[in-house]
Amino acid sequence: METNLKKLLPIVGVVCLSMTHAFAADYDSSSNSPQAQMAVPPSPTPGESGPNIFISADYTLWTARESGLAIAASNYYSPATGSPDQGKVFYPKMKLCSGFKVDLGVYLPHDNWDVKAEYTWFNNNNNKMHDADFTSGQAISTFNPDPLVGPVALSEASSSWNVWFNRIDLTMGRSFFAGHYLSVRPFMGLLGAWDNQKLHAEYTTTGLTEYDLHNTQKWWGVGAYGGMNATFTFVSDSSNQWSLFLDAGTALPWSKFNGTQSSKNETSETTRYSFHNSTYLVTAMLETALGIRWETWWSDGSWMFLLQAAWEEQVWFSHNNFITLGSGTTGAGTGAYTMQGLTVKAAIAF
Repeated sequence: METNLKKLLPIVGVVCLSMTHAFAADYDSSSNSPQAQMAVPPSPTPGESGPNIFISADYTLWTARESGLAIAASNYYSPATGSPDQGKVFYPKMKLCSGFKVDLGVYLPHDNWDVKAEYTWFNNNNNKMHDADFTSGQAISTFNPDPLVGPVALSEASSSWNVWFNRIDLTMGRSFFAGHYLSVRPFMGLLGAWDNQKLHAEYTTTGLTEYDLHNTQKWWGVGAYGGMNATFTFVSDSSNQWSLFLDAGTALPWSKFNGTQSSKNETSETTRYSFHNSTYLVTAMLETALGIRWETWWSDGSWMFLLQAAWEEQVWFSHNNFITLGSGTTGAGTGAYTMQGLTVKAAIAF
């Protein structure tokens, strides 16, 4: 073994020395070699000197959705009829809510790379109890209020679903031209997010038994984050620019889900079940934003102002970990959580 290692050491030394000379040649910017000319120049701003710091604020008008939150389905018939009417599935009421983002970033002197921190806040907690509209006795529960009984025939059902969402991104990227009118900015970084969900359902059976269901889920995730920003300029002069843009990103955060679920028979004042669920998963996130942007520069390009509007979407896969007892499913990762809507940004750089 030692003899073989002694034979390999000179070969390893020669390879390392050769690689050192090769990389040194690649980074010799003073030469006219092809290696020195292959570096992609950054996309500049008008003027002699660009800004160093940028700050932005976004107003978001989004709606949140999550699959796996059905609370009842109609039309259920017992005994069965020969030709029942087609029913529907009932969900908590979901509506538009306002939120915001704030950014702070700097342009680095090294090859015009930028470093940015962004915080996202979305609070969808104004949903009140929403009554399901069906004929009494012709609907069935999808969440089982009593696992020993199973789904129950309903005379009334109502529900609410609230979400508190927060996210922090730390990224670095670099913009460069990929043609006369197209610029791209690949970026990489770290994403951290957390949210709190509450699903509340109330059932009244055809036998006038009342059930009260409370489901909560607290989640956090941290993981690698990367993507691409693409900008196509269609109008430009010395101080103004109009462009279309498409932003896309993805992440694979290591996530923890903490949930509690309980069901109480309000008629007999007895608890049917109450438990805690905790699990770790690697989940996936995908986001896109498509919009239009206007930019203007002054003071010889050292100041910049930006306005843009976009339709933005975020999809957090395997996010619903509520457990439906007695249905044959555990609920682990059975639903994706989505946010989508209008995002309006104003930014200044100096």
